[in-house]
Amino acid sequence: MSDPLVYVFEKKDWKTSDAYFWDWLREDPAWSDLKYQWIATSQYGDQIIVTDNSPIHEGRAVYIHGPDISGPRSSHPDWLDSILYLGSSIEEWRARMEKYGDEYSVIPGSIDELLENPDEYRELYRKLNPGLNW
Repeated sequence: MSDPLVYVFEKKDWKTSDAYFWDWLREDPAWSDLKYQWIATSQYGDQIIVTDNSPIHEGRAVYIHGPDISGPRSSHPDWLDSILYLGSSIEEWRARMEKYGDEYSVIPGSIDELLENPDEYRELYRKLNPGLNW
């Protein structure tokens, strides 16, 4: 693959609005007070944010959300299956992207052919996202 799967914005370009998947979630009472910084996007339009007030995780959280994201089937009532938890910090997430070369969670069906250690990658994401099927 020549183009990256995820484009991380320069910090000066982070936004606190207009991430429409996330803005739409504010219609749900559990997410109504969501404050975020939109920090990245996938080549498929998925939106990656960092927030300090998620109804799913306490403290800081990095998430990706989009119509084709294959998130976990969670028992948590506010965790939609189109949301994937990427970690508790931007640094943690970026270090994982650097280690593996990209954010392959946007194309989980291709992990076997693109990664040297696909089982290791899946296990990391299953720990972060209990109930993840891939």
